[in-house]
Amino acid sequence: MSHLRQVLPLALALFVLWLILSGKFDAFHVSMGAASALCVALGTRRLLLLPPDIGPPGTQFAKALPLRFLLGYVPWLVWQIVVSSLHVAYVVLHPRMPIQPRLLRFDTAFPHVLAQLTLATSITLTPGTVTLDVDNDEFLVHALTDTSAQGLEPHGGVMHRRVAALFQPSPSGQGIRPTP
Repeated sequence: MSHLRQVLPLALALFVLWLILSGKFDAFHVSMGAASALCVALGTRRLLLLPPDIGPPGTQFAKALPLRFLLGYVPWLVWQIVVSSLHVAYVVLHPRMPIQPRLLRFDTAFPHVLAQLTLATSITLTPGTVTLDVDNDEFLVHALTDTSAQGLEPHGGVMHRRVAALFQPSPSGQGIRPTP
């Protein structure tokens, strides 16, 4: 039962997102959405419990990453997706198709696997870039153009800094806390 209490906030958030995105409110679809959200939350529970703790020891994940920090990151990521989509559309529709594909390999020093997952997913969601591999702290990313690769520098890149701000170590050294 404690597993269920640990994943319930994440399952609820996923279910609400599913409701918003699906727009289906009949009994079958709502029950399938609830079951799917619960299965995903239970399946990712192990990831949330990996050391170091996210937040003070014993804190639930939903309380460790306050909504106000995520509300700053998610809209920024959506905007990056829109801008990158327009850039990729321009490149594809351009008569000369000015692509400059390249592979980027860089290291990160994120304190938690969830931070690496957040960066890898954010890179892949942004059109023109795909995370090909993550091995320990090393990322391998394919970028369609030099412009697509610009925000991915490991310590100077905007995306890297944004994700790092969500998962910054606490001053006490116990757990990870979001930065204010």
